[in-house]
Amino acid sequence: MTNSSAYIMYGCPVSLYTGKARSYMRKKGISYTERLQSHPDYFGKIVPKVGRIVIPVIEAENGDTVQDTTEIIDYLESKHDSGSAYPTGPRQKILSLIFELFGDEGLLKPAMHYRWNFDDDNDDFISLEFGRFMNPVAEDGDAKQLAAMPKAKMSGLLPALGITDETKGAIEASYHDLLDALNAHFLKHPYLFGGTPSIGDFGLYAPLYAHLGRDPAPSMIMKKKANRVWRWVERMTASDADMPEFPNLAPAFYDDDQIPETIAPILKVIAKDYLPELKGLVGFINQHLIDNPEIDEGDAIIKDANARSLGFFKATIRDTEFSLVARHYSIWMLQRVQDAFATLSSTDAEEVRSYLSETGLEEILDLKTKRRIERDTFKEVWGKTQ
Repeated sequence: MTNSSAYIMYGCPVSLYTGKARSYMRKKGISYTERLQSHPDYFGKIVPKVGRIVIPVIEAENGDTVQDTTEIIDYLESKHDSGSAYPTGPRQKILSLIFELFGDEGLLKPAMHYRWNFDDDNDDFISLEFGRFMNPVAEDGDAKQLAAMPKAKMSGLLPALGITDETKGAIEASYHDLLDALNAHFLKHPYLFGGTPSIGDFGLYAPLYAHLGRDPAPSMIMKKKANRVWRWVERMTASDADMPEFPNLAPAFYDDDQIPETIAPILKVIAKDYLPELKGLVGFINQHLIDNPEIDEGDAIIKDANARSLGFFKATIRDTEFSLVARHYSIWMLQRVQDAFATLSSTDAEEVRSYLSETGLEEILDLKTKRRIERDTFKEVWGKTQ
């Protein structure tokens, strides 16, 4: 394996998931060149291969094309020996995968709420950012005109994510509780599990950087309310360990599968505010499978080219009912937690289960759809029954 390979990454600064892949490549010292979607090769080469407009996508020197941040990271893990983002300790490993799931999927509500519902503070910045990933040198007025269409598209997704006037109070209360818990942790620890970022850090970083740490309104909330979270965002953006506050800490995961006591309060917020959504989603998909017994292994999850999801489901979070689009990709991410758990010895599995039971998250190990969801050639398909 080598660390000298160069990659092209198609993404943009304002993109949540691009931030996750960019941070990983920086931290691992992997050489890459970033290109915007406006680059001619994106529509000339990447979109025909992937089959849709999506970022980030990386293209390797050998022609390999990888889409999806988790698959990008796993691909790079297989090609480079610069230290794994996956801890080997059973508790650290399972918890890091839970944090990745929560960052990638569970924080979409606050990320999108704080980006699109605070126009007085955000709109000028967002307009210029969106316009300039389409034309990087556009003057202000032109950039804002270019931004109108993608802004309308993205802000129009809020109801599908359960973001309404009725739910924004619960979303904000949950986010503030999360900031409190994360702030207490990052006051004492540079990363989740020691002196190097885990896959969980990269998952959390995606929304906490691109939307919540970069857009003006939520950025100011973070800096005022959770200074050490902001410092962690800054640290995750750097290419080195960037932890002068911890001069005696080795750039490695804590020995002996140590879990800081400050981790449990963060997991309790996840159990309170994200587990109900996962339970509702699993129940909805299982009912869909019952209602459609003709579904077979290998079938595309979404067969209708004009459809984006299987439908909506309801979940009650903080005594507030949310109507949410069924993000079947979340199940693929959930399976990563459960697949890793299934590889543990009985003793390690019991320790993990016992720890999660104390935080209210034990159910996450057992929430399963009647069929697996797999990824094949850039899309999700139905897998085997389970």
